[in-house]
Amino acid sequence: MALLNWKADYCTGNVKIDDDHRTLFERINDFHYAWEHKRDRKDIARVLNRLVEYAEEHFAREEGIMHAAGYPGLARHQAIHEALFEQIFVLQGHFEDGRIRIDRDAVDFLRGWLVDHIVGEDMKFSAYVEGRVEAAPARKASDIDVV
Repeated sequence: MALLNWKADYCTGNVKIDDDHRTLFERINDFHYAWEHKRDRKDIARVLNRLVEYAEEHFAREEGIMHAAGYPGLARHQAIHEALFEQIFVLQGHFEDGRIRIDRDAVDFLRGWLVDHIVGEDMKFSAYVEGRVEAAPARKASDIDVV
């Protein structure tokens, strides 16, 4: 069973960003599946690496869109991306070094990391980029359809 289920409510209005978000949902679900089915460490590390790499690419794309649109919150959003990426990079490094095992808290962090960011932060910039007067109201991970 999937950890995250995509719904139209999560769409930002930017097709590329929404496609990226769907892919991130899939990558987190792949990670959850590997963890839940007790795959070996190498399999889990491979899935986690794919997630980290895609997240980095996605953040760069998002920031490029914000820059091109002259989004006034770009610096703040970049700082949020940097903090999120640092957290997931540390998690990845600790897992690969054998210092930690992936547990439910790590899975919940990944879920919250993506979902809170999309529905909280990305809705703000997408409204600006798409020329809507107001951003969609910020939501929390607890408002999201998760298993």
